Amino acid sequence: MEYLIEQILMYLLVAFLLGAVVGWLISSQGSKKRIAELESKLAGKKTGTAIESIEGIGAGFGKRLRADGIDTTEKLLALCATDDGVAQVCKCVDLDEGTVRNWGTMADLMRIKGLGGQWAELMWRAGVKNVQDLAAQEVEPLRARFREVNEAEHRVAELPGESRVTKFIEQAKTLDPLL
Repeated sequence: MEYLIEQILMYLLVAFLLGAVVGWLISSQGSKKRIAELESKLAGKKTGTAIESIEGIGAGFGKRLRADGIDTTEKLLALCATDDGVAQVCKCVDLDEGTVRNWGTMADLMRIKGLGGQWAELMWRAGVKNVQDLAAQEVEPLRARFREVNEAEHRVAELPGESRVTKFIEQAKTLDPLL
């Protein structure tokens, strides 16, 4: 009888271990399948920076622009590179050419890694009109203009430091002009 109990316990242990291994294999296959599904969904997603990340384009203008197929800063920039494109955007949002060109300037500056909407607006307000213009700047005079603009208009909570502005200028030198 004791032998029979040992045999039953041994079979139960083997069955448990076999079940655990099979369960793990099935689970890992399901995880791989789920990961593959997520990757395929993400591959179909639109890429680019959301149009609303530009200062001054909120939900209202964003909705109008999206309805016209302009859903990223990259698409806006491409349109702002031509007079016909600027006219198309002006018609879409029912705004003046100057405002749309300012948005284009900020979209151009946002091509620089780490330079978001608020800093792009600060640069524009400090007189930087495009990436080529930024590439020609000196760090300290540009930072001084940032301070002046920010003291007068309170645009950003924190100004970019010297090393960051230096990186922005250096990266601007490597980008092709679009505006």
